[in-house]
Amino acid sequence: MVPTQLPAPIERRPLAREAAIAVAAFGAFVLWIHALWPVAGALRSVVRPGALAETGLGSLAATALTNSLVVVAGTVVFTVGYARVRGRPVPLGLPGRADLPVVAAAVLAPVAAVAAVQLLAGATGTDLATLTGRSFASGADPFTTGVVTALGLFVGLPAYVLVTHALVQRTLRSAASPAVTIGLTTLLVGTVGPTGLVSGGLPLRVAAVTLLLVASIALPVYAADAFDRTWLSALSALPLAMFAAGALFQWVTGLDGVAGAALGLAEVGLVGVSAYAYERTESLFPPALAYAAFVVARDAVAFLAGTGGV
Repeated sequence: MVPTQLPAPIERRPLAREAAIAVAAFGAFVLWIHALWPVAGALRSVVRPGALAETGLGSLAATALTNSLVVVAGTVVFTVGYARVRGRPVPLGLPGRADLPVVAAAVLAPVAAVAAVQLLAGATGTDLATLTGRSFASGADPFTTGVVTALGLFVGLPAYVLVTHALVQRTLRSAASPAVTIGLTTLLVGTVGPTGLVSGGLPLRVAAVTLLLVASIALPVYAADAFDRTWLSALSALPLAMFAAGALFQWVTGLDGVAGAALGLAEVGLVGVSAYAYERTESLFPPALAYAAFVVARDAVAFLAGTGGV
């Protein structure tokens, strides 16, 4: 239970209550991570005062690891703190042998989606390197590219897995059916962008979206509690419907052509597949494999496309 008593209309509707809490926790997480980046920068300057002036893979790795350790530690602290307050421990067990088909599907589906996006991109005159904003020279070093991908996974994977499943999905599933839980988790995280949870461009937008969405959830709940007329309660749900339509419109208009839309759908699909795998296995391991498979496949194909390998 939450430490303070929520207003009665919210308490009497578990799905609305847990959805509002999940959204608020998601927004708080993004702001928390954003606040950690200056701390990471300050620590980096203490640990390696000349890092910004140095060049080379070793300097890149040391600098990125210093930043990443702060963010990863902050992610774990936030998730553990939330789990203790809500009384919902984070599941750390491995899936059982009977879950191997689900685990295999969680790995293969994102790889297949990336391959499909690349084929569609090639058919429409572009490539995955362009869609992902990554440009590679013909003589680019694959080892350096691999190290950059690994460093990105070091911070992105725990942020995605812990927030999407240990925070958002675990919150929603206490008040909704598995299908509703998977759908809402996919909608919330997928449209924000699962691979961009620690992006510096998210915080202010996520903060505003969090406040609007929590208010949009709460308004029809209070109206249904305060008024007898069904039509008035339904009318008060319009802000939530308008918010959902606006969020979907912004997501769609932010996509770059047909291939860009396919890449966006692949990211949404990643969340859906990993949410389903978590629901089936009660383990964070399959979602972690799904995320890692998607990122590695995306970067590998982008590298090959950018350097003329495909």
